[in-house]
Amino acid sequence: MRRSVVTSLLSLATLVVAVLSPTAASSAQAAPTDFYQAPSPLPAGQPGALIRTQPATVLATALTATATTVMYHSRDARNADIAVTGTVFTPTLLWLGAGPRPWVDLAVGTQGLGQQCAPSKQFVATTEQELEPVESLLANGWGVAVSDYEGYTTGSTPTYVAGVSEAHTVLDMARAATAVAGTGVSAATRWATMGYSQGGGASSWAASLAPSYAPDLRLTTDVSGGVPADIQNVAESLDGSLIGEGLQLYALIGLQQAYPGRFPLEDSLSAAGKATEASLKTQCVVQTLASFPAKRFSDYSTGETIQQFDARPDVAAVYAENNLINRPAPTVPVFQYHSTLDEIVPLGQARALNHIWCSDGVRTVFTTVPGDHITGETTGLPSAIAWLADRFAGRPAPTTCP
Repeated sequence: MRRSVVTSLLSLATLVVAVLSPTAASSAQAAPTDFYQAPSPLPAGQPGALIRTQPATVLATALTATATTVMYHSRDARNADIAVTGTVFTPTLLWLGAGPRPWVDLAVGTQGLGQQCAPSKQFVATTEQELEPVESLLANGWGVAVSDYEGYTTGSTPTYVAGVSEAHTVLDMARAATAVAGTGVSAATRWATMGYSQGGGASSWAASLAPSYAPDLRLTTDVSGGVPADIQNVAESLDGSLIGEGLQLYALIGLQQAYPGRFPLEDSLSAAGKATEASLKTQCVVQTLASFPAKRFSDYSTGETIQQFDARPDVAAVYAENNLINRPAPTVPVFQYHSTLDEIVPLGQARALNHIWCSDGVRTVFTTVPGDHITGETTGLPSAIAWLADRFAGRPAPTTCP
């Protein structure tokens, strides 16, 4: 998630909810067939293989790129074949740099659990909050591929913050771009993963799993901001916060979706909690942030606190699997940044991730930027772009590791 200030998010809630209501979204997407309806059964296909494409009109990037909405094969957290959607932005600017045009695999921040919140739909509707980094990347002549993540095909639920699923869908988005006509993407293409907030977690997970899951991609670097490396720590820190309870519930719903039978959220929710869960599955993030001031998990459970729920052995096991600190360190240089006053994703757990990666030999820079979580992406974007430019130019990566 990202806007310039929290107040702008809250003041826009009514307008955006009206624009992005399921009814409005479905009529905007009206077509002879529903592009987002995955074939059943899925046709055979390797991870990243295209299922279908359609041209997209994205007004903000119309002068710098052509846009294509894609559906492609990927793998969920249990390695099952799934259909995922996303957007490929192919630059129209002539590439004058050395070697083939670089591409950025951009992992987006929090969108919301409603299917109308899919980034590919919001790019077309001009409501997508990640247009700023997309425009900045395209202005440098780099191609951009953006996954919607798992769960935005018709009738599904996003597996929000499930690390393995996010990594697979992001990496397979890069593979899918190879097959889109006119991109010029090949085995020689240099890629970077990049993201902020949920996207920072997803891009970090992608960088971590790339050597084992997608060794065919020529990953050059990763740029990740506001990284939620330890989901349990983030979920507990949001309990009772001014705007964060809805995001806590997003995470719990997403993990339950990714690990059915292993993450028993449903068993812990009261009747009111289940009604809230159903409502959250229809919302985009702006509405959610406006709806849960100073709430706690215990307001929606049958009596458990978030700490008691998290202490359950099955819940703790899923958290451990989704703790990025427990996963292999990336093998490419990493630029990691975090807001000094981040009220949503604790700074301490991001520093802990950087410490582990430094000890594992990653050439990484960790830096802080002024402001809160929501402003952090904008504040850190110039440094992120400069880092990418240096890595794509082949300049040696600096490090802040001891």
